[in-house]
Amino acid sequence: MAHGQDERRKFPRSRSGFPGVYHAASPGLFNHVDNISCNGVLCHTSRRVEEMTKLNITLELPPDGESVEAEGVIVRCAPHPRGAEDRFSVAILFTKLDDDTHHAIHAYVEHDLSLRGN
Repeated sequence: MAHGQDERRKFPRSRSGFPGVYHAASPGLFNHVDNISCNGVLCHTSRRVEEMTKLNITLELPPDGESVEAEGVIVRCAPHPRGAEDRFSVAILFTKLDDDTHHAIHAYVEHDLSLRGN
């Protein structure tokens, strides 16, 4: 897969959002995913979450809702300029993905990028 020359990321990312992100310890914490790669995910939430918070999340990848689990750490939580439900953008760096999850995320991103001509 070809990527833009100024792309410095190790893994390509999909910029197609989807709603399926869950944190069992705090149901309803995350509203939706803004972008995802095999390195991490950018989510939106209605409340501030402390940076360096470790968590386990479940993602339901489009289009068929394949459920995958990941461990991560919040590396950024910043105010977001959009509406009331999206008050904060939360960047989660994956710290543990099993092989099946890595493959599923990679396949989703590659498929999404191919549909968008990236």
